[in-house]
Amino acid sequence: MKTKSKKIMIRRVTQEELNYNKIVLIVDSFANMNNMSKNDFLKKIFIGAFKLIPEAEKGSFYELAGDEYVPIFSNGYNIDTLKKLSFKREEAFNDFHCSDLAKIDAHEIYIEKRDEGMYTKETIDIFKELGTYSNFTTLYAPIQVEGINVGIICVECFNKTCYSKTSKIILKFYAQIISNFYSQKVLQEKETKMYHDTVTALVSAIEVMDKYTEGHAQRVRNYSCAIAEKLQLTRQQVSDIGTAALLHDIGKIGIPTEILNKPGKLTDEEYAIIKLHPVHTKTILEKISGFSTISNFAYGHHENYDGSGYPQGLKGDQIPLESQIIQVADAYDAMTSKRAYRSALSVKISLEIIKEEMGKQFNPEISKIAIELFSKD
Repeated sequence: MKTKSKKIMIRRVTQEELNYNKIVLIVDSFANMNNMSKNDFLKKIFIGAFKLIPEAEKGSFYELAGDEYVPIFSNGYNIDTLKKLSFKREEAFNDFHCSDLAKIDAHEIYIEKRDEGMYTKETIDIFKELGTYSNFTTLYAPIQVEGINVGIICVECFNKTCYSKTSKIILKFYAQIISNFYSQKVLQEKETKMYHDTVTALVSAIEVMDKYTEGHAQRVRNYSCAIAEKLQLTRQQVSDIGTAALLHDIGKIGIPTEILNKPGKLTDEEYAIIKLHPVHTKTILEKISGFSTISNFAYGHHENYDGSGYPQGLKGDQIPLESQIIQVADAYDAMTSKRAYRSALSVKISLEIIKEEMGKQFNPEISKIAIELFSKD
């Protein structure tokens, strides 16, 4: 009795260890996923799924690229041979029940022999080279975005073994995770496009009003990003600075055109109106979702390092570093561009003015970097 009890305990512990190892593999599949590229993430997910399905001997992952499904990962197959395969969207996976109307699920099918009437001779030859022409069992699941198949994950065994219920659940689970990843990617692309479209529209609006600022925003963006990169700021900081630089003058939409394009010297009253444009910029950008940080950077681009700027009269570190970068870039482009009231200054004279204003109008460290960068132009 004791011996029997001991054997049962050993089997139970072994199963617990197996279950534990599966959990570890699942968790490991998603570790650091936010810091991974698309290909690295998908490859890790594919390998994780493959390891958790004991019946699987070989496997592959196909992605919809344009109008064709193409293999991007494999396990057990020669990837160069596999990549010779590609299927038109309407011809893909003739042996599978994988329509766009089907929900994400794992399906098992035994392929006794490929139907040669469905494929070209070249494709049949590739199947034979891969060993997937006849007598194998495949377990597959579609990858879907908004009801459209954008890929497929499949694993094969060649000994007429059926896949367990657990294996089917695991593949379905991973297919759902990959589908969610693709859906999020599509959403991000849509949001990114909307973001860029919004920025482009706003920049175009101010350039229509003020002919002398045409191209100014883009140049200020380029100069600002170059300074930010030289300062070794993060990728996100550089991106935000670039957007704020593009939109720093959007508040000029609220300034009368006759003041913006006045060829002569501005009156004190007109200058006071011009000085309101950072306030208008902040008001406009704050109304756009996700632009609060960017609006603050643009708002401060006329604050001077010594506290003599506007609209708040901030001084030194009170001014966001990002605003100080945009300020120098903006001033440099303004000086080297033709304006309604004067001709463009030379690069040499413009850089001399920046040097003279170090510690007064401009942050000294940013000024030095700007002088170093722009003197190479």
